[in-house]
Amino acid sequence: MSRKDVRLRSRILRLEEERARLMASRSFPHFLCYSSPDYDMQWFHRLVARRCQELLEGTLGTSRLMLFVPPQHGKSEIVSRKFPAWVLGSNPSCKVAGASYSSDLAQQFSRAIQRTMEDDAYREVFPCSQIGGKNVRGLVRNADYFETSVGGFYKAVGVGGSLTGTPVDIGIIDDPVKDALEAYSQTYRDRVWEWYTDVFLTRLHNESKQILIMTRWHEDDLAGRLLETEPEKWTVVSIPAIKEATAEPSPMENAEDPRVVGEALWPSRHSLERLLDVEQRSPRTFAALYQQRPTVEGGNIVKRDWFRRVSLSDFKRMRSSEPVVFFLDTAYTDKTSNDPSGIIATCKLGGDLYVTHAAKVNMKFPDLLRFIPEYARQHGYTPRSTIRIEPKANGLSVIDQLKETTGLNVVATPSPRDGKETRLYAASPSIEGGRVVLVDGAWNEAFIDEVCGFPSKTHDEYVDVLCYAIDHHLSHPFKPIDKARTAGMVY
Repeated sequence: MSRKDVRLRSRILRLEEERARLMASRSFPHFLCYSSPDYDMQWFHRLVARRCQELLEGTLGTSRLMLFVPPQHGKSEIVSRKFPAWVLGSNPSCKVAGASYSSDLAQQFSRAIQRTMEDDAYREVFPCSQIGGKNVRGLVRNADYFETSVGGFYKAVGVGGSLTGTPVDIGIIDDPVKDALEAYSQTYRDRVWEWYTDVFLTRLHNESKQILIMTRWHEDDLAGRLLETEPEKWTVVSIPAIKEATAEPSPMENAEDPRVVGEALWPSRHSLERLLDVEQRSPRTFAALYQQRPTVEGGNIVKRDWFRRVSLSDFKRMRSSEPVVFFLDTAYTDKTSNDPSGIIATCKLGGDLYVTHAAKVNMKFPDLLRFIPEYARQHGYTPRSTIRIEPKANGLSVIDQLKETTGLNVVATPSPRDGKETRLYAASPSIEGGRVVLVDGAWNEAFIDEVCGFPSKTHDEYVDVLCYAIDHHLSHPFKPIDKARTAGMVY
């Protein structure tokens, strides 16, 4: 190659680099790739980025944008980490607030934005947008608040936190709900709504923009209430994990969806096989979180046919040496004529919870202390077992007495912060997904009748202990069991 050709090629490369920098400053989708050269840009990432830019530029049609994208598909990376940095580069005087369910997560987003704005690639694109640091003095900068050199800022806040004195040009709320337990709590949903109306909205002005990103656990969540009260004010981008056929006119995001019906959204990251496995585990949760279709359950929370069953002989063959864990809900001593104590024996095999026995007893305190050790011995107690007792009513006294008079492994369960209905809603996907198996016995019908009849049944002791058991056994990664031992046994 001649010297002239080398110079020409070098000039072309410089022009291409300059063009890339120029495009990154003008186009948010281009900025994503420029700031992260290894970014695996998918069609829906580009769609989300374009909608964010249209919101900022006033060409979206509304000043409020809702984004519903399945978990782990990159929505927070685009909207909560990269978009504020691009906004503050395009308009360094802009005032941005970012909120999430906790101040810790909101601060993580803030630190990610600051790292992006300190990167050399960013400074090449936006040389006039600077934040406080070693090279820039006199600007406030910490985990939850930082300023730009021309009057803009970013403020991070947890839902429930204060925004007093903070005028907001762009407000971003990224998942105001942490998990199913909060989502199914009427108290928490009301708290989020009050914070949104009494704190967040009071910091906006006529030209302010809003972005709401949510995992749709519940129909009555923040997004649901906003779409119920002011649907015309919001542009909604709702992208399912698996494309579905619909007889209704396609919204604008579906018009750009290149997939055929039944195809996964991001196959290289979340394969169709994996998504179908998640759906099989809990169809209702999958419909809400992955397909953006939260539904209010008609009737009771748990259905009878969600429980799987196994014979006692098959369970014994599968069990091997896995310990039995007991859960006990004690009644008030002076109410034993009406309010019984409930106890269940459970065992975790692989990723499933097996309920091996359940019983209720109406006993005064001394009789209950004699009953518990005998029940435990009859139903598989070993030195590796624990008896986990709810520390309410006379539960603390039962725990103390059993520890003092027996050699049993007695543990106080954590005191619940939510009501039974909220806890059962949170536990119900495990049951619906077939992860709760009942060992055949005469106790089955009474147990199923009470759990499936809740909240209309007189008593709910089995609901309490089942929720404790699901939380204890199924909230942790599972250890696979020998499929050869379990094949064909559970029905």
